[in-house]
Amino acid sequence: MKKGNNYFKALLKSSAYIYVVLVLICAVFTIRENLLAGCAIIACSIIMLVHQFIERHNRMQKMKKYFDELSGEAMAQSSQLMFNIPDPIAGVKIDGTFAWYNNPFHEAFYRSDFGRKLCEIFPDVHVKDIIADKGEHPISVSHNGMEYKIIPTIVNDTDPEKPALILYFENVTDVNRLHQLAIDARPVVMNITIDNYGETIADAGENEQLELVASIDRTLTGWVNLLGGLVRKLERDRYVAVFSHEAFEKIKEDKFSVLNDVKGVSLTDMAPPTVSIGVGLGGETIADCDNYARMALDMALGRGGDQAAVCDGGKFSYFGGSAKDVEKRTRVKARVVATSLRELILSSGNVIIMGHKEADADAIGAAIGLACAVSHLDRDVKILLNTTDSAVLSLVDTINRNHYHDGLFVGRTQVRDYIADNTLLIICDTHRPSLTEMPELLELVNRKAMMDHHRKSESFIEDCALVYHEPAASSTCEMVTEILMYMDGGLNLSTIDATALYAGIVLDTKNFVLKAGSRTFEAAAFLRGFGVDTVKVKLLFRESPESYRLRTDLISAAEIDGRGICVSVSADELPHSIAAQAADAMLDIEGVKASFVVYRDGDGVRISGRSLGEVNVQLIAEFMGGGGHAMAAAAQLSHTTVAEGAARLGEAIDEYCK
Repeated sequence: MKKGNNYFKALLKSSAYIYVVLVLICAVFTIRENLLAGCAIIACSIIMLVHQFIERHNRMQKMKKYFDELSGEAMAQSSQLMFNIPDPIAGVKIDGTFAWYNNPFHEAFYRSDFGRKLCEIFPDVHVKDIIADKGEHPISVSHNGMEYKIIPTIVNDTDPEKPALILYFENVTDVNRLHQLAIDARPVVMNITIDNYGETIADAGENEQLELVASIDRTLTGWVNLLGGLVRKLERDRYVAVFSHEAFEKIKEDKFSVLNDVKGVSLTDMAPPTVSIGVGLGGETIADCDNYARMALDMALGRGGDQAAVCDGGKFSYFGGSAKDVEKRTRVKARVVATSLRELILSSGNVIIMGHKEADADAIGAAIGLACAVSHLDRDVKILLNTTDSAVLSLVDTINRNHYHDGLFVGRTQVRDYIADNTLLIICDTHRPSLTEMPELLELVNRKAMMDHHRKSESFIEDCALVYHEPAASSTCEMVTEILMYMDGGLNLSTIDATALYAGIVLDTKNFVLKAGSRTFEAAAFLRGFGVDTVKVKLLFRESPESYRLRTDLISAAEIDGRGICVSVSADELPHSIAAQAADAMLDIEGVKASFVVYRDGDGVRISGRSLGEVNVQLIAEFMGGGGHAMAAAAQLSHTTVAEGAARLGEAIDEYCK
């Protein structure tokens, strides 16, 4: 009797049997109108019922026989239990056909698809792949709006007549839904600051100031409230907001449109306000997310502002960054840095100065200016130098011929002899460890200072006693010149030292055309007071006939697309300075907004990019693992052909233009 009850319960669980019962009920009512039709319907229903009963009985017998052969009498006694477990389970042969399956599997998958093989119901699930994986990893599948986790067990992978796998299907639809709800509800912390608050309202009247501030407040709070977030104003130019992760996904899809919304609230004849946003998520606690948000905001500001930086568990991504850097430096900061640097030098036994690889006039000019300050404070100083730049070599030759700073320049091997416990290492014109002239020197020296004007990247030199990082500065030479202005003790520069600093400013501003602010001209005027000859500076940057030919060949081979992007590709290995000069020269072509030169560099490819400011070449370079700043950037691709490098550049440009 008990066995019969189990059969009856199983029969009720099958929707097919329910359909038969409904048909029988309909037949009873049909008999009243048409006896023959009603009897025919009843006969068909009985046949369907018998067929379902026989099919189920045969499956049970096959399954029982299988367990009898597999594990003997003990497993055979439990076959009835496994056949009626509430979750789908099936045995699959080596060729993917089903050997047996239980009622829940039949109800969930088999009956609706009429598939005879596993791959007919689940196209991405294959027996051979499961056996190759040794059944160690569950498989996720979806079917008819439900999500399942398949847990495979290998029982026989040699006999084609017997099941090779037992597949247990766990319905994880509700679990996944709850998991997604938990993800969507995770907090996202956002720190917002107005980049140019003081500069924007400095010349505005009182009423205009109030109107502008109120407009910015309405724009930011309206944006946050529309997404269901919470925002609070901490100071006159700082806000903090909290969103759900679900809302943040919408913000990413919209690419932080609030950046442009804020710029649209400017008043007549006033510079548009811009904001920087730091987003933190992926932390275990809200405090962790807030810490990530602070790191992200620092990164956004270090990259010039007018952008959003997202720190997801320590990994950064960026949005925006189209505006030019805003000059926000003050003489107070330069004076404080000068004082701090003086104390660092005086507390050190000696100083080593290092620039970036293939140092240019800005890196070496800044190093020479700093060397003057160190010598003025009566400390021994060495500059690590290893470059092929013609302007730098000309400067160094002039210094050596005139016996300025005898023994100032040393190579990588020699520099190790000057390292002591109290040595100070000054890094100039870069903040990325991998781009320094000698990265291992960062580990060998404990006391470090760093000065740079490039936009901040994720890779940053850590543990510096002094960091002077100004993305709005035209050059590192400009920054060093301002420090020298406030160096105590009446520091006097020689003409050649001042010329080196002036040459660095000229190089990075392209003769005072790009990123040249009021502070740039003040620094240049200060240096001119020490007898800088501008004609001699121009002569430093002269090139050989061969270099001129290479540069003109690159320009001739350049192609301009409809977006104003000019690209020249060369299969030859070129001096880096030639590629940079060619990229600069291509900006003089009408309609060109940005230029790139792709050329071979050893077993890889180097890409040099330049812009007049409308296109941010730094962001394009970062898509390829490079960096720089908005108007001058580069990327280096290892183990890559020139054709592949050009293709990567095209993809990066397309991604940026989106």
